[in-house]
Amino acid sequence: MRGLYTERIVSGKIPFGQLVREILSHGYRESLVQEDSGAGVPRQARKTDPEGGAGGFPDILAEQFCDDGEGETNHYNVYKITTEGKCYVLKKSDDTEIGVYKRFLKGQGLPAPDYFGSARWGGSPWILIEYVPGTDLRDYTPDMAIACAESISRIMNRYWQGDEAEFAQGRQDGRFDRYWKRINKRAECLKEEPVLKEAYDCFLERQLTCPRTLSNGDFLQFNAIFRDGKVTLVDWAFGGIMPYSLDIARMIAHGTEDRRTFPFYMTRAHKEQFVHRTYELLERRPEYDRYLADIRLAVVNEYVEFIESSLLDKSQARDEVFDYYYTHALALAAEILHEKGM
Repeated sequence: MRGLYTERIVSGKIPFGQLVREILSHGYRESLVQEDSGAGVPRQARKTDPEGGAGGFPDILAEQFCDDGEGETNHYNVYKITTEGKCYVLKKSDDTEIGVYKRFLKGQGLPAPDYFGSARWGGSPWILIEYVPGTDLRDYTPDMAIACAESISRIMNRYWQGDEAEFAQGRQDGRFDRYWKRINKRAECLKEEPVLKEAYDCFLERQLTCPRTLSNGDFLQFNAIFRDGKVTLVDWAFGGIMPYSLDIARMIAHGTEDRRTFPFYMTRAHKEQFVHRTYELLERRPEYDRYLADIRLAVVNEYVEFIESSLLDKSQARDEVFDYYYTHALALAAEILHEKGM
């Protein structure tokens, strides 16, 4: 599994050097790269290097992050920047992600990249963060399971909110409201799936009372980097204060032992190790049975997410990926309802 890799950018309109310099020269203050209304390229970035290189600054090496883990190449608006012997990540972002870095992560010593600041170009904010070397978690190992548990529990412990009083008094970022709207919209795809609908209703009900904490929001194997026995969570575009079980469920829901079909290799033993160790490290936590039940409900949501569009649009072909998630969703939903005596 090749997973994430980079390709050198030798030409293009993005003024990498100017953006990086604007951010670093302002001492981590937010900056604005002024755009020329005609050309759409910053005035300061018009000069090009002999290669027509990235942003016209010959001492900037820009490499675009790519991904071929699912059989096709995806190119992201995320770039590894090397300048003056240091490496950074420059990423096209939004105000929500910037808010997560500034409000929850910057200066907290948590397993997330350092945040250096942002600049606007092309109508969008771009953020500069620490480049974290290492490997992603597509080929899971027991060491990764322990490291994942240690990282996610540190984040959870810092921002844990255990009940509705703490929900109201804690740091509010609006993320839960957006999430709540989205999962209720998702439930509409289950109108003709009585077993799934009943289990999903249990999931929805629990989300209103489930303890909340800072969640990465997309804690998949390619959004975490393993190095020297530690895991760093590197993508916070969907982060915010949400139910604690979501990140745990997302990490385990999509890993299988079938290397032919799915990009994430993760055995049942790996999952159990990660889940159990995370619980051990939580400073505040539900009863263990409640903890496992919360994760199982959140895994149902993960499965439904991946069949939602096909259930809504019956003209879509149902391939083996749909069959995998649908079958697993039904089986897990039936187990949950049986345990509840429903």
